[in-house]
Amino acid sequence: MVSRLCESKKVCAAADMQLQVFYATLDQIYHGKHPLRNSTTDILKETQEKFYGLPYVPNTAWQLRFSHLVGYGAKYYSYLMSRAVASMVWKECFLQDPFNRAAGERYRREMLAHGGGRDPMLMVEGMLQKRPSVDDFVSALVSDLDLDFETFLMDSE
Repeated sequence: MVSRLCESKKVCAAADMQLQVFYATLDQIYHGKHPLRNSTTDILKETQEKFYGLPYVPNTAWQLRFSHLVGYGAKYYSYLMSRAVASMVWKECFLQDPFNRAAGERYRREMLAHGGGRDPMLMVEGMLQKRPSVDDFVSALVSDLDLDFETFLMDSE
């Protein structure tokens, strides 16, 4: 029963991904160039109708209480980027052998050793031994959704 409960969390993975894309898009719009005649609520409504599955609820302004839209300064997308990087590193470096010493040493050398002192893309390139493209990031996120859904279906049988 506990196992099924844990697996059931994967059912909403696609909805969560859509929500994260919506938040990241809204953050980019709020911090980008947009018509000054529109209120943040008008922008929210337009963006939600375009990028999110649930409709905007009239007379709400939840964006005013969602501090990530201010504190991150157009960097909310980093949640999705970190998921994608983690997925790529896991699949390409550790999936076949999670205890691979050479991969672990490379992880320490390329990613952990620098703290915040090195450009993140250079660390990812060093770890993956290639420069990932936008398509690579998207594929990593989509394949995780596919894997979660397939795992859920198999465990439900």
